[in-house]
Amino acid sequence: MDLTAWLLRLTPPRPFVVATPGGTGARVAVERVVRERGWQPAASPAEGNILVVAGPVSDDLRPAVEQVWSLFPRPCARADIDSASAAPARLAAAADALGDPDRQRRPRAAHPHHDRRGAEPPMADRARDRDGLMLDRLHVPLGPVLPDWPAGLVVRTALQGDVIQDATVTTTGLGHARQVSPWDSPTGFVARRLDSCARLLSVVGWPDASATARRLRDDVLRSDVLRGDRRARTATALARWAGRVRRSRTLRWSLAGVGRTPPVPSTPPELGGDAWDRLGSWLDSAVRTFDRPGSAAGLDRAPETRWALEALPTLLDGNELACARILVASLDPDLDTLARREAPHG
Repeated sequence: MDLTAWLLRLTPPRPFVVATPGGTGARVAVERVVRERGWQPAASPAEGNILVVAGPVSDDLRPAVEQVWSLFPRPCARADIDSASAAPARLAAAADALGDPDRQRRPRAAHPHHDRRGAEPPMADRARDRDGLMLDRLHVPLGPVLPDWPAGLVVRTALQGDVIQDATVTTTGLGHARQVSPWDSPTGFVARRLDSCARLLSVVGWPDASATARRLRDDVLRSDVLRGDRRARTATALARWAGRVRRSRTLRWSLAGVGRTPPVPSTPPELGGDAWDRLGSWLDSAVRTFDRPGSAAGLDRAPETRWALEALPTLLDGNELACARILVASLDPDLDTLARREAPHG
């Protein structure tokens, strides 16, 4: 065994997980397998060594996916997973490829339809700020290929310093989204709320609480969760975790005041207040609904999502870029709900 092969054997997998429209079920399965195998997720391509794309990759999404893939340093591998059932085998294959010196020595192959012109490097110009001063303005896109980001969402920002002066919201890839969702079950509403909590906690920088939320989400989605002792144990664990999150002063300080929505009748009740209020609402509804399974079955999230997409430009305007991802995660629009009934937004 040469030195390269020995080092590759010791290299732990660090998956960088992103989702595409229609890939929610695949993403949830990927996150479960990653947790069960004890792998540490990566927050950026520089940290990662396995790109995991959960869901179908449409032609309009492919340039962004390939651009992210080109950022991975060696050694690296890739897993395209379009269904939940494929997650264990394809992740195992990617881990094998990561540790194979022959594969790592080969030139990296881009997708045959990849067009490098699809990349969007930040571009600068000049414009007046809020005080009328002429300053540099940088155009920075967020999405569609980011971890813990709504699948198919693209936010194009114009920055002066680190402040967003303008934001435009569009969607991509919704025409290829599939209609099967893990949330279409008696406990799907609770699982969806826990998933939203997990993504927000991950973005704000509390990975331990986020991992617990994902584990509870996976437990809630089990077919036998409503039976006997398992239901009682899950309810206890859910209440204990929710109480721990509510008591965090640091978390409250991080979320309070971020993305405060207007107190008008058109604002959906679940999206009222600021990011801290919305997290509290998710926690309350998850705990309450788990005690009454099926009480929220069939709830249509499309109106919430449409409202969030329309409100995002105004909510982002004037915020620091560092708050943008927290704000989006606190709204967590589910674009798959739009793909079921209407053409792409924007």
